[in-house]
Amino acid sequence: MYRDSTQAGVTSRTRPAFRMLIAAALASSLAIGGAGPAFAKDKQEAPAPGNSKPFIQAYAPMQTIINNPSGDFAAAKAMVPTVLASVQNNADKNTFGLALVTLGTKLNDPALQKEGLQLALDSGMATPAQAGVFQFFLGKFDYDAKNYAEARSHFQAALQAGYNQNDPRPAIAETYFGAGQSAEGLSYLSGVIKQEQAAGRAVPSEWLLRGLLIAYQSKLVPQANEYAEMLAASAPTPKNWQAALQVVNAVDQLDSESKLDVYRLMRLTGSLQAKQDYLGYVDAADPQRLSNEVLPVLEEGVKAGVLTTGDSFYTQAKSIAESRAAAHKSVLASVAADAQKAPDGKIAMGAGDQYFSIADYANAARMYQLALDKGAPDRQLALVRLGIAQAEQGQLDAAKSALQQVTGARAPVAKMWLAYIATKSGAPSAAPANGA
Repeated sequence: MYRDSTQAGVTSRTRPAFRMLIAAALASSLAIGGAGPAFAKDKQEAPAPGNSKPFIQAYAPMQTIINNPSGDFAAAKAMVPTVLASVQNNADKNTFGLALVTLGTKLNDPALQKEGLQLALDSGMATPAQAGVFQFFLGKFDYDAKNYAEARSHFQAALQAGYNQNDPRPAIAETYFGAGQSAEGLSYLSGVIKQEQAAGRAVPSEWLLRGLLIAYQSKLVPQANEYAEMLAASAPTPKNWQAALQVVNAVDQLDSESKLDVYRLMRLTGSLQAKQDYLGYVDAADPQRLSNEVLPVLEEGVKAGVLTTGDSFYTQAKSIAESRAAAHKSVLASVAADAQKAPDGKIAMGAGDQYFSIADYANAARMYQLALDKGAPDRQLALVRLGIAQAEQGQLDAAKSALQQVTGARAPVAKMWLAYIATKSGAPSAAPANGA
């Protein structure tokens, strides 16, 4: 058979390209924003009336250096232990903490900035808005130091304080990912995404792509499917469809029939763009079986510039398909008649596939329904194909009803087709990713 002779070649040729394409398609991260505490000042104000006298005396020389643009900031840093020892009350903590943030900024010293933020926060004198800012940047410093549990605690405190200049929720998810707790981070991020959707707000595509990448890299199949569905339904660009469907194709144990239905969806959404996907489509359809579907796919690949007429794969597949295409069309009516008389749904299933291959979706749906009525050899596949044929006709409610019945190994593909239907039903969309 054609598939037996070519499958190994297709797989070996496309695996490196697949990795590169996924890496490019999913090259996204949830940035933990803010280069440094924006509230750090060039000059420190004079100590407040609440500051203690010992602190004022110890702090004065350090303050003079900090306020001098050309001051010896290293010398000021050397004074830190002495000034810290003079701190007597919360006003001292607050003043000195903010001074350390300014000094740390001038020295590009994150440890000094972090110490100052914590001291100012411990003073209890920060307003709720200031506390949120302090907590966020404390989280950022801990995240950069790979102290992920501590960073998460600070980000959560920033969120509770109402800080929203840089949304702390993606940063919280990143603390899980950084700590190797992918499942926990994906669960948290999924909850955030669903909260945004429930509120009618567009979800940034970066969040969805990040979740898809983490799930794929961590080999978490259910989560990969979930993020593929959310990405496709919420941000249905060809690029995102390609990433989502390639991940489903990679992580799920799909047989050739389910792979074929994935490639069909790629073709429909304009995401059939990579050479390995065209090769996979032709192989799954099989030129000997669905010749009338293979031929246009081959020509589309040539027009897209990813297949060449001189390629041995192309010439072999085209030759086989052309030798069978006319015969497959000529016997369709008689096969459909035989399907009506048959005791089971096997012939009807085959007739449905042949009708589908010539884009006669109405007759394809009729045959798939007949197969179901008579007892299809693979009921789940018949439901998927019925739903797809109905979707191709724009019968979205009927297609949704059929696809929602699919269970087992074919469910991931059915859900991707349901995601497609959602994009045609006015579902809320995601905010586009940068460069998407």
